[in-house]
Amino acid sequence: MFDGQPITAAPLREHVYQRLQELMISRTFAPGDHLVEETLAQRLGVSRGPVREALQRLHRDGWVTLRPRYGAFVNQPTTQQVLEFFEARELVESSAARLAAQRCSMQDAADLLQICDEADEDLRRGVPPQQMAAHTARFHRAVLKNARNHILLEFGEQLSHRSRWFFAPLVASIAPRAWVEHREVAQLIMAGRADEAAESMRAHVTVSRDTYLATQPVAEPVAEPYLDEEPVRATALASPLHPGSS
Repeated sequence: MFDGQPITAAPLREHVYQRLQELMISRTFAPGDHLVEETLAQRLGVSRGPVREALQRLHRDGWVTLRPRYGAFVNQPTTQQVLEFFEARELVESSAARLAAQRCSMQDAADLLQICDEADEDLRRGVPPQQMAAHTARFHRAVLKNARNHILLEFGEQLSHRSRWFFAPLVASIAPRAWVEHREVAQLIMAGRADEAAESMRAHVTVSRDTYLATQPVAEPVAEPYLDEEPVRATALASPLHPGSS
């Protein structure tokens, strides 16, 4: 069935890529789901060509597994991929917390605590997980912005899609614990206690990693070259699920 308005703006393949990426981030397409070109083209209101190009790029970026003779499937990360993601997140966000404690204004720190207050209120009200996820993304981006380092902010934003994907199935269960930890980070930033803020953020990311590994399925590592392509490793931090926002 046709899904909403057709995609018309150029470049078409970029819009198809973004639409499919969002469908995977939201878990509308779950890990292991078969992605059939014709079905996707009908859903997005485009021809199969842009869908095929988007799937090839999603494969290179680690979102999709391409299996000769079988087609495209939503990637299920391996344990190593999970560990590498959280390792990168720990490095970026603990550094951001340390710098934020050294550089942000009192108003910036107060704004972080205000995000915590709003999240706690919504948690008490029992809002949908998507709203709690939005608070989480706001908090972590605010910490990155308060670090006053544009390169670090760019790295954090490159990780944001990946973070949303990893935490989509966890938000409801981890929110109470996560917001206690967020508030502790914010309070340490406000107090200017840089090393403690960094350690608190590091511990927060570590607990999130352990929760994911304890509750979510992971794939066995398999070498899977596709046709004549060389295996492609992720460049920098932008590849959402390949090996090298809670």
